[in-house]
Amino acid sequence: MKIFKIFEEGFKTTNNRLKIVVYLWLINFIFSVVIVTPVYFLIKKDLSGSLMSDQILKGSELLWLGDIAYKYQNIFPALVGWFLIPGIFFMLLYVFLYGGIIGRIAAQDEKISLTSFLSDSSKYFFPFLRVFLISLVAYIVVFGGIHSVISALLNIWKRSASTEWPLMLASILEFVILVLLFSIVRMFFDYVRVRLVVEKSKKAMRATLLNMSFIGKKFFKAWLLYLLVGLITAVFGFIYLVVYQLLPSIGVLLIVGFIWQQAYVLSRMWTKILFYSTEYHFFNAHKEKA
Repeated sequence: MKIFKIFEEGFKTTNNRLKIVVYLWLINFIFSVVIVTPVYFLIKKDLSGSLMSDQILKGSELLWLGDIAYKYQNIFPALVGWFLIPGIFFMLLYVFLYGGIIGRIAAQDEKISLTSFLSDSSKYFFPFLRVFLISLVAYIVVFGGIHSVISALLNIWKRSASTEWPLMLASILEFVILVLLFSIVRMFFDYVRVRLVVEKSKKAMRATLLNMSFIGKKFFKAWLLYLLVGLITAVFGFIYLVVYQLLPSIGVLLIVGFIWQQAYVLSRMWTKILFYSTEYHFFNAHKEKA
């Protein structure tokens, strides 16, 4: 099956599963409120009336964290406590939610409900947790090994450069390679999760080993499809940043920026489902041939 035909099927499946977008947004919003609210009041209490307080409370997402860590290094341990532990819980939350996403995508003829979504999430949590732990090893190997070698080779080029252009090109090239390596590893383990759901299996290691053969035979087609969806994600991100810079950031008009942020979050949820929908259809189209 051609890549664009699979993309079209994934697109249709995603739009038929818009309830999942709502579930993801709602869970993400509740989690964010639980985490952000205590931090908000701590900032208001400790930095009330200061310019730093205004800058922080008008900032977007976690962009202000770097400034605090630099200017107030003595509170860095507190920042670690505020965000590291919730960050771990957030990763585990999405390990849980991936089961619901893929499970409901695979249930093509069933109506989607919050109960069925959470049921699939629970059903695949532990297999997906094992996949997550295996993926951590892969990321360490890729970014601690392969990327380090590439970076060392590019550093040789940088040291021999006589102008700034080779330095800029080497840095851009290193960043592009980093992004591409990340996309390959992430795509690989996406297909491991899809395989587990399609085959109704809980054997994470077996699925990982079988996926090496599957991706090895269909690598460029699978990667092209993944990058196509990734391009859409990047375009949404670019539009969000451009528009956000133009939005007012004072008084009650801050609500406009908040609404725009939530619209972007919804678009991220939609593309997350699009990733798995296209991968699901790709896997089903090629699994017998693999």
